[in-house]
Amino acid sequence: MYIYADVVLVVNFIMNSIILAVTAYAAGISFRWYRLFLAALAGGMYVLIGIFPELKILYGTAGKLIVSVALILAAFGRRPVKITIMLVGIFFIVSFALGGATLGWLYFIQSESPYWSDSNIQISWKTLAVGSAVAVTLLVFLARRMLSSMFRRKTFYRAKIEYDGRCEEIVGMMDTGNGLYSLLGRKPVVLLAWQSALNLVGSQVASYLTANSSEAWLARLDECKDSVWLARVEIIPCQSVGGKSMLLGFRPDSITVMTEEGLAYTSEVLIGLYDGVFGNGSDCQALLHPALITSFNTTKEAGVCALPGR
Repeated sequence: MYIYADVVLVVNFIMNSIILAVTAYAAGISFRWYRLFLAALAGGMYVLIGIFPELKILYGTAGKLIVSVALILAAFGRRPVKITIMLVGIFFIVSFALGGATLGWLYFIQSESPYWSDSNIQISWKTLAVGSAVAVTLLVFLARRMLSSMFRRKTFYRAKIEYDGRCEEIVGMMDTGNGLYSLLGRKPVVLLAWQSALNLVGSQVASYLTANSSEAWLARLDECKDSVWLARVEIIPCQSVGGKSMLLGFRPDSITVMTEEGLAYTSEVLIGLYDGVFGNGSDCQALLHPALITSFNTTKEAGVCALPGR
């Protein structure tokens, strides 16, 4: 029997990359592609251990569990224990679904019974690709819907946004359907009611936003005289009910969200200005991205500006 190590490594690298990417999407967390690819490569190298009988202990149930946890940590970094356990669970669900979908597709396209003596299971690149596409489609549209119920138990969070020495305290709703990321650096996007941003951005920007309609914010950016804020402006493409549209966004210094486990802090975020109302009859001022509480470590310190109620 011949084993082509390069083929095994490439196939498993591709499959691991797909599994880890779908795991991140299903959990609603952000990630860095280079870390994900390095973890996928490490997973591919782990498969090659099977050719060494003296290392068979690593192929046991305990060994596979340890390696899976290591891959999650390598791909997504150190996170709270609950989040890590959730990611490992999703990782296994995605792995089983992907393998099952590939095998199911193989049996679906076979024209002969697998019980006939001359019938062998042959997995080609095309079969692997189609089976993977079927699995990814199912997972993206079904798994995330089921997992989103885990986050809806606690919908509203208190948070603070800091920008250029100013601080705005808000109440935000965690939106599990918010999949917006910036074009540059793949930062999660928080949609903030523009009225709540007036005290945060300064008088020049506030005057500019107030003097123009939301539809004209992008077209008339040259009217804003705040060069510091303009240097942080980014355009956010999004999908709306009427089709594709663009939102005006800017990079704050940081955002801190109060959670049960402490304060989730990050500077890797983008604020999108929204001309609308969140939550009828509530005090909600923003739609928070789920990555804000699943992607970053928590801390017990509130920082310079105290959160509401503290």
